[in-house]
Amino acid sequence: MNPVLVAVLPQTQMKGMTYFEVETKTWKPLPYMTQVVEETHSCFCAEYVGNYLYVAARKQSGGFPIYRYDTGQTIRSTAYVLLMIMFYAISESNLPQRYSVANNNWQSGANLSFNTSDGKDKLSNVAAVVLKSKIYVIHGYERDERDCRSNDAKWVDKSAVVHCFDPVKNEWEQKASTCHPHFGSSLCVVNDRLCVAGGKISCNSNGNPCGKCAPVEVYDEKNNTWSVVEQKHIPSNNLGAVEIEGRVYFIINKFPIDSGIRIPPGELYHVSLDEWKNLGDVSKTAVLCYLPVKRENLETEKDESQTD
Repeated sequence: MNPVLVAVLPQTQMKGMTYFEVETKTWKPLPYMTQVVEETHSCFCAEYVGNYLYVAARKQSGGFPIYRYDTGQTIRSTAYVLLMIMFYAISESNLPQRYSVANNNWQSGANLSFNTSDGKDKLSNVAAVVLKSKIYVIHGYERDERDCRSNDAKWVDKSAVVHCFDPVKNEWEQKASTCHPHFGSSLCVVNDRLCVAGGKISCNSNGNPCGKCAPVEVYDEKNNTWSVVEQKHIPSNNLGAVEIEGRVYFIINKFPIDSGIRIPPGELYHVSLDEWKNLGDVSKTAVLCYLPVKRENLETEKDESQTD
C-alpha cells in the first residue's frame, strides 16, 4: 500500500476523489473510489482509521453526519460535529464526543471550561491534533466590542487559547496562549513538538480569517511557552509554505503537508518551490488526508491517462 495525498470533494462539486502524484507534481482523478454521497453539501475533514475513510460533512437538507467509506460501499453514521480527530469529535462550543466502534455510538466527554467576567469573549476557528495520546486544541480568541452608533461587531484580536484534552482522565487542561492571534491556523506535530502554522492574525465581522499571515509558532512543553519560528528560507508563495524544524511544510486547506524538503544547517538561500506550484490547484472546498492506495491502482490510472 502506498500512502498518497487525497482530496475529497462534496457531491455539489460533481467530482470524485483526486490524488496528488508526487512524481509529476499534479492532481489526478481517483475514480475507482466511491464518490461522496449525493446528500453532501460540504465537507469539514477526513481521516483514515482502521481501513475506513471517515468524512465529516454537511448535508444539503441540514445536519452534520460523518460518513464511513469502504471500497465500493458507503455506510453512514451520524454525529453533529465540526471537526474530527481520530475517534474524537471536537467543536468550538459543544462537548467533545468519543466514538465507540464496538457499540457504534457516541459518548460525550468533559466540558471545556472557559469563563470570562463579562461574557464578551468568544472562541472560534478551532483546530486540533494528537500528541502523545492527548488532544491539543487551539481556538481563535476574540472579543466582540459593539459600535454604539452602528451596533456592528468590532473584533479585538488576542492570542489564541490552547487546551489539552486527556482522553484517559476525561479532563481538559488550559495551556499557555500563543504569542500572536491565530484564525484559521493549523496544528501539526513536528519532531514531537506542537506547532501552529498558517491562518491569519485577524478576522472580519463574520468571524472569517483575514489580514496578514499569522506567524509560525512552536510549543515548549517543558516550560509551557510558545516561540515564533523565523522563516528565513521561505520565499513568497501561494502554497502556505512554512519552515519548521528544518523541514518545509505546505498548508493547503488547513492541512499540513510534509514536502520532503529538508534545509541543511547553515543554508543562506531560499528553498525552491517552483515544482510544487500545482499543489495549490485543488478546490477550496476539498478536505485533504493521506490514504493508503494499492500501487497497481495508481499504475492503472497512469496507463489510462497515457492512452488517452
